[in-house]
Amino acid sequence: MSAARSRGGLGPSNAAAAPRAFLLIAVAVIVGLVMLWKGLDSSPSAQTSAPATPASTTAAPAGNTGSNDAGSTDVTPTTAAATPTTALTTTTAPPMPEPTHAPNEVKVLVANGSGVSGAAGRVTDMLSPLGWAMESPANADKTSVSGIYYKNRYARDARVIQEHFGEAPSIIEQFPAGGLAVPANAEERVANADIIIILGSDLAIQGG
Repeated sequence: MSAARSRGGLGPSNAAAAPRAFLLIAVAVIVGLVMLWKGLDSSPSAQTSAPATPASTTAAPAGNTGSNDAGSTDVTPTTAAATPTTALTTTTAPPMPEPTHAPNEVKVLVANGSGVSGAAGRVTDMLSPLGWAMESPANADKTSVSGIYYKNRYARDARVIQEHFGEAPSIIEQFPAGGLAVPANAEERVANADIIIILGSDLAIQGG
């Protein structure tokens, strides 16, 4: 009889344990499904966010490249362009000096306005042996001022001629646009000469 009781006592405990086992299995299945669902839900979001990083990474080098190109393009040409502007400003050529001709290439006329007879002939005779191409002496309107008048490109030759007269003050001038005051018979010789020497009463120019 005790054996029958013991079997009868075991029956109810086994019957109560079965529903608990099913319940635990059901809970485990639900938890597994929930975790699986969360895993599936999180993996697409990761896949969706993953392309965003390459996109931003790709955009950044493009911006950097543009910035570097702009720097190298804008600064370098500006510096290169400044050099020729400075070179053009500082390379202004000085005026060319007037040439000095050989004496036999310079036609010289002596015109007497001093009132001293024969003064033009004496100065002509002094310059002729020095190689100058002398015109025959002429008269000029009477003047108190002596002068050596040169035409274009004969300024240096006029200075050389003045040196033949010693320490006389500078009396060299460019040939005036209105011409010189000479008689009509001397006008052709004045037009033909490169340098005209006018003798005045100041006697600044005298023959030797």
